[in-house]
Amino acid sequence: MFLLKKILGHLLMPLPLGLGLVSLGILLLWSRRRVRGWLALILGWLILLAAANRGVAIALTASLETTYPAVPAFAEPAAPGGELQAASFVAVLGGGHGDAPDLSAGQRLSGSARARLIEGVRLARALPAAWLVVSGPRNASDAPTLPTHARVLADAAVELGFPRERIVEIDTARDTAEETRALALLAGSEPVALVTSAWHLPRAMKLATSAGLNALPCPADYLGSRDAAIPITAWFTWDAESLSNTTRAWREYLGQAWAALRKQRPDTIP
Repeated sequence: MFLLKKILGHLLMPLPLGLGLVSLGILLLWSRRRVRGWLALILGWLILLAAANRGVAIALTASLETTYPAVPAFAEPAAPGGELQAASFVAVLGGGHGDAPDLSAGQRLSGSARARLIEGVRLARALPAAWLVVSGPRNASDAPTLPTHARVLADAAVELGFPRERIVEIDTARDTAEETRALALLAGSEPVALVTSAWHLPRAMKLATSAGLNALPCPADYLGSRDAAIPITAWFTWDAESLSNTTRAWREYLGQAWAALRKQRPDTIP
């Protein structure tokens, strides 16, 4: 089921879906099925056109990134305000890394993983009684001797000056659903500051609630502006960055739909 989810999820992303429909349309036209061919060709072209549009990308990501407010700046050693003061764990969800032994751990992290970790370390430093939890398995193509993602995150946190003895690694969870279940087993009813990308946080919080995790949302790694209106020029701009951001947002919406189908929504928990 995990592998099936990954394969279907990849095929339903805007780029492979759009290119697949365009290719199908060309094949149908070549086989003289003109109506179906033109329908597939136009639909694929429209998907690619919309996915690479900057206005569409801003609108989709903003709808996710404005769900939870950012944790405001605070001067150390003061603790963050509100419910976060009671957090016993600061959990940083995995975000990927590359295998380049000649680079430092921090430089091996993806941009999202690095942004999440920086925010997690910022919060954990101000909560001296809290554990910093990092998660992520070994890359699928990695040799067994290479470190897990959790270990790379932990090493990067140490490079940032965080004490290793306060770090807990979860290296078996393969996706967000498994991460939140592992965190629930670790934390019990204790509050957990859940740190992940702002565009990923709505789905992560739903899965956390389904897992019984007492999660406090802590967004990081913003893709765009949360306040400014979409400029009119954005609707007439197409670029690769917009395609990437649209793909991330689309993946989150598909993930939420999948969680609903798998009955992982909070309102379906018995």
